[in-house]
Amino acid sequence: WMDNCDGTGTVTGTDVSDGQSCPETITRTWTYTDACGNTSSVSQTITIQDLTPPTASSPTPISVPGVNDVPAPDPNVITTEADNCTANPVVAFVSEVSDGNVCNNELITQTYSVTDDCGNQTLVTFEITILAAPAPIDAGNDTTICVGETITIVPNNPWNVPVAWSPALPQGPLAPTQTTTYTVTADHEGCLSTDQITITVEEPPIVSFVGDELYGCAPHTVNFTNTSTSVSGMSDCLWTINGETISGCNSGSYTFENGGSYDVTLTVTSLTGCAATETYTDYIYVEDEPLAAFTPSQTVMSSQYTEVIFSNNSVGATGYEWMMGDGGSMPDMNPTHTFPEVAPASYNVVLVASTDLGCIDTAWATLVVNEELIYYVPNTFTPDNDDFNETFLPVFSEGYDPFDYHLMIFNRWGEVIWESYDASIGWDGTYSQFGNEVQDGTYTWKIEFKTTMNDERVMSSGHVNVIR
Repeated sequence: WMDNCDGTGTVTGTDVSDGQSCPETITRTWTYTDACGNTSSVSQTITIQDLTPPTASSPTPISVPGVNDVPAPDPNVITTEADNCTANPVVAFVSEVSDGNVCNNELITQTYSVTDDCGNQTLVTFEITILAAPAPIDAGNDTTICVGETITIVPNNPWNVPVAWSPALPQGPLAPTQTTTYTVTADHEGCLSTDQITITVEEPPIVSFVGDELYGCAPHTVNFTNTSTSVSGMSDCLWTINGETISGCNSGSYTFENGGSYDVTLTVTSLTGCAATETYTDYIYVEDEPLAAFTPSQTVMSSQYTEVIFSNNSVGATGYEWMMGDGGSMPDMNPTHTFPEVAPASYNVVLVASTDLGCIDTAWATLVVNEELIYYVPNTFTPDNDDFNETFLPVFSEGYDPFDYHLMIFNRWGEVIWESYDASIGWDGTYSQFGNEVQDGTYTWKIEFKTTMNDERVMSSGHVNVIR
């Protein structure tokens, strides 16, 4: 600078900014003042370009228990931002990225930007480690239950973390109607683990059986065949017959000792413990055998009277068949029968009593026809050689033993004047070996013989008149 009077003068300068930052324009003005106070000014324009990015440091990494504890993005976590030009650079959230290592120290990285007014930018990161791990969880062992039964499912949850079931479980016991798989999910700070349990619902056994002979006469044996089926197989079978319990799933037999109608019950238990029962009411009918009995009007008959009246004393019978032992038979209730008039003889009479079902009983009795002692002793004979009534001879029809016979003739003094051991020879009115004729008169006779009915010895005596 120069002045015409004051060569040196004084120079002063001032800077005026436009207040902008990117870029900032500063106008610098120089003023020259001479000794007389005259001034002269010149200006200079200065443009400031900011190419330096802001500065900032990453926050200290942190660890949190679970995913739910990860803090939300917040620019305020960046506290060290600074810039050479901008007094308050802007901090903004950029992104949040996981390393994908879920439930195994997962690392979450939050990125923030620090920007000055000129657009210069610096990126910093905030690292968050999630400490959560899958919780151990055990839904339980698969189980089979029977239709209508209940079960309570209690998982083994040692960390006692919250759990959820799918499908949802009710409080307390549940009664599924069909086979269902239940999934339990354990939530440990957002880290999930699962397990499953299958409840198999088994239908009860289908109980059925057959008997081979459903009716008969006591004692009556029935063979039973078990035709039951079970999904898991049969472990036990209990038969209830006539108040008795019999175990066994295979075929078996039972003998009904007495008549009546009988229920048969079968209970089948499956291998998994499911049981079902079936009762066949009045399944078996057993008829008591009748009791055959009769009373004959006589069991020992005379050959002179062989008619017998039979009184039927049978019990529980509806049909009767009589076999008389002489070839005759009849179906009457109380028959009358005449046996042959032949003696001696015996007849085995049999009564077969039957029921409508064909149950029978037999009764029998032996009837005897005895020879009756029948004889006649004449009281007079005429040994006069006229061929009529020439001898004295007792006449036996039946009932005596001709081989045990003795006839004696006595005179008035009690002397034996004639005797014979042959029932076919009569006294001809003589005495002595010379055949001397006795006088007319009355003589005493005595007979000794044995009966054929009971071997009884009989002695009989009387008088006979001799008339010539």
